[in-house]
Amino acid sequence: MEVLRLTTDHYTIAVTAENAAKAFHKAASRNDGIELATQYQFNGQAVSSLAIAGRSSDRLISELTNVAPEAPIHPVFFENTDYLFDVIFHQGIDAPPVFYTPLEEIKRAFISRKVGGKHVLTGAINYRNDIGKTALELRYKQNGKFFSDRLGFEVFPTKLDYKSDYQSILRDINQEFSALVFSVLKKTYQGFAEGEEANNDLVWWGVFGAQYKQILEAANLIVNKPHNRLVQEQYFEKADRLRILTPRLEEELALHRNNQQKYYRVERKTLTIDTAENQFCKYVLQKLRQKYSGIKVKLLKQVKPEFLTAEFRCELEALENQFSELLRHPFFKQIGTFHGLRQESLVLQKATGYSALFRSWLILQKGISFLDGVSNLELKNIAELYEIWCFIEMKNSIRQILGREPDQVNLAEIVIDGFNVQLSAGKESRVTFHKENGDLIELFHEIEFSNKPTDNILSHTVKQRPDIVLKISTNDLKANLQLTYLFDAKYRLDSDDRTDGKDFPPEDAINQMHRYRDAIYYQEDGITDRPKKEVIGAYVLFPGADLASETKELYFQRSIAKVNVGAYPLVPGPKKARNNQLLTGFLSQVLEIQSTSTVLQAEVIAHKGMQYEDPNGLVLIGFVGSPEQKKYYESGLAEIHHIPVHKSGGKLNSISRLNDVKYFCPVISGVSEYYEIQEVKIMPRNEIFADKPDTGLHNPQSSDPYYVFLLKNRIKLEKEIQSARGGNIIFRYARLSELFSSETISDFNKL
Repeated sequence: MEVLRLTTDHYTIAVTAENAAKAFHKAASRNDGIELATQYQFNGQAVSSLAIAGRSSDRLISELTNVAPEAPIHPVFFENTDYLFDVIFHQGIDAPPVFYTPLEEIKRAFISRKVGGKHVLTGAINYRNDIGKTALELRYKQNGKFFSDRLGFEVFPTKLDYKSDYQSILRDINQEFSALVFSVLKKTYQGFAEGEEANNDLVWWGVFGAQYKQILEAANLIVNKPHNRLVQEQYFEKADRLRILTPRLEEELALHRNNQQKYYRVERKTLTIDTAENQFCKYVLQKLRQKYSGIKVKLLKQVKPEFLTAEFRCELEALENQFSELLRHPFFKQIGTFHGLRQESLVLQKATGYSALFRSWLILQKGISFLDGVSNLELKNIAELYEIWCFIEMKNSIRQILGREPDQVNLAEIVIDGFNVQLSAGKESRVTFHKENGDLIELFHEIEFSNKPTDNILSHTVKQRPDIVLKISTNDLKANLQLTYLFDAKYRLDSDDRTDGKDFPPEDAINQMHRYRDAIYYQEDGITDRPKKEVIGAYVLFPGADLASETKELYFQRSIAKVNVGAYPLVPGPKKARNNQLLTGFLSQVLEIQSTSTVLQAEVIAHKGMQYEDPNGLVLIGFVGSPEQKKYYESGLAEIHHIPVHKSGGKLNSISRLNDVKYFCPVISGVSEYYEIQEVKIMPRNEIFADKPDTGLHNPQSSDPYYVFLLKNRIKLEKEIQSARGGNIIFRYARLSELFSSETISDFNKL
């Protein structure tokens, strides 16, 4: 169907889109007030008519409706929709027309040809996930005159509310990145500004204002005491004006002694202030006055007048006037154009005034680049922004659940270039929280798992790179055991091909979650050790807007309880409260409510006919009596613990849960370490330590049977457990988690 027709004196632009009606219907269900949500702008030739596809309730109709440029009306341009543009010229033109664009993809999409003697420009555009403001600039030449006409419009999303959800994403990213960039600058340049946070442009301006004042002070120092340089200067004089004769001049005088009008070239050394450093100073002041003026106008335009004091407005004007007055100083009339520095300048690094100016300039370059990048968030890839927003939302949800700020936000490698906003990726890009009980919560952005281990975690097949990785290191299990959860943010819906029904995540994204869980393993340092499962669960984050009560009954939510693979809807803006509780409820369970043992027993699926061992394993607490035994364990080389099968009276020394014991703790003055038990067997006493006579523990005289525990992986406890009151018995039982929470051996549960 035809969605737009623009007619001018020179040409007609016709735009058609086969799926525009379907896209509009989906967008109408997400965008409140879509009937007056946008406007179309045109700058160029006189417009005979501008018409777009009409609307009937939440449907587009094929009949065109005339609209006035810049009048509020409904959108006809949407994400992931194919549009065919035809530009037909009424009369001949001097050369083939072109659509001017900085994007090579759009430029290549158009071809120019002649039909019936008239020029026609045709091309197809699909804006994919790029939404926001855009424009097409038509350039052509007619009768020797160049024309440049511009058609501007907005590309709307079909999965979000453009005026609220999309703006909420930008606002959250802006706020998060403002704080991050401010933090980076604060760490890099100590003492350049006051204040703790930077959540809006006013606080940023406070940072900038301090720098501008320093630059003005430094520039005044330079003007009053400028750097100068000794240079060779050439001029011409007659013979009677020459004061110092060089051998070269004496030869020239002898040669031209009969010519009284002859001018001779003379060189002399003189001081000049037109140096590269002073040229740089002039360049900085000119550029910053220009930037200052632009940001001041933007600030006054974007911030409501009631939020700015009269004093602050006066300060803005005063700083701009100081720049202008300084640049009118006679000093700068003697300074030429800055062409760059050919080598490092010690003057800029160390000289009074110059070093302060150069330092402030570097800081402001970073800050102004940030503001430019955020303010230019016009036509942006919403899929990339959604992924970043999901990461920020996850971080904020964890912060609210734990009731504490993150200990570390290491996302410093941020690229803001006016076209893309990116978080850094990998192990170094993380947010960390420490709970009061010592648990460590880590949130990573795009860790890549390959066959080269990252903290002993790897993929033995192809590379895997989930968008968000949540790791929980708890203090109630053995060392190095982490709970790992993976998330992928997908700005897609499986229901995109339907115009009614519930919102479903894309099926291929759910399949990807299964691949993540089955591909990523934990591998001990020993290359021969068998890999172990690392991922507890994997989930898709998608822009579903249905109510939580309706969503939790759908298959991708029910599957989480069964196999720990599924999806959570997550939308920004006012609709976030509709279903965000599903994700926050899950995070609350794994962060605060469930114990690690419960998580592993309930959520890690064993193979058919098998069950996984209890992660909160049984510990044998063994009393160490003889000096030789104490020395053996204190050496850190212990590999064996032995207990007689029979007591001294001949009764069986029953270890009732021998097959369940996974760890061993020696009791010397208390409990300060534990070992993993590799194997338990019964051996005659005279064979134990037979190959270790140096220990002093070998007893060749006795053949009594003994329980022999083969030990490995000695692990020290952070806090020693005190010995039991009233003495120790030959052995006790405990759970692994009790080693991290007990004060004395008496605190162990009697199993």
